[in-house]
Amino acid sequence: MELSQHKIEPFDYQGGADFINRLKEVYSVSHRMDLSNIIGVSNGTMSTWRTRNQTPFEIAVRVHLASGVSLKWLLLGEGDMYDSSKSAEESNQAQLPYAELEYGELTDKGTLLFDTKFLDENPEYEMVLKYEGKTLFVDTSNTKIISGRYLVEFDGVTSINELHRIPGEKIYMNFNGKDIAVEEAQIKVLGKLNK
Repeated sequence: MELSQHKIEPFDYQGGADFINRLKEVYSVSHRMDLSNIIGVSNGTMSTWRTRNQTPFEIAVRVHLASGVSLKWLLLGEGDMYDSSKSAEESNQAQLPYAELEYGELTDKGTLLFDTKFLDENPEYEMVLKYEGKTLFVDTSNTKIISGRYLVEFDGVTSINELHRIPGEKIYMNFNGKDIAVEEAQIKVLGKLNK
């Protein structure tokens, strides 16, 4: 098979703010800091994309491979976000619940899309949590206190604390570097944080 020798003209790529806004749409976030944590690129780098109207092709390919989003939509603003001829199963993506923990309040932020292969390799990743500028994964099925960092609720407040079970049915919760004995009935474990 012989390929045509016609010149391939460059496409009219939409970088800068358009590209960043599409990335935020893909990951259902409204702030660049949230996006920065998800794609692993600094806020300063995204400011450069915006100021110089740059198109970060490596990030586009990475997001496409991880989420199945259409490159044509992401880079050119053409067509649908996802190829409508593919089902969610065919595009190898799944959604995880996404929440933000701030000032003792857990706020639902919708869902984030992840590659099913990534989730198959990390079945304990059941929820995505934004906390103090970091993106964490929570195993919401792991609510039995043994030892580790847990997402807990007590007295109407949600927080992340180190919890330890010691012999004698005793639970210790770490507050600012101090271990305090607590009754297991006083706290509700929402899940264990993954490293």
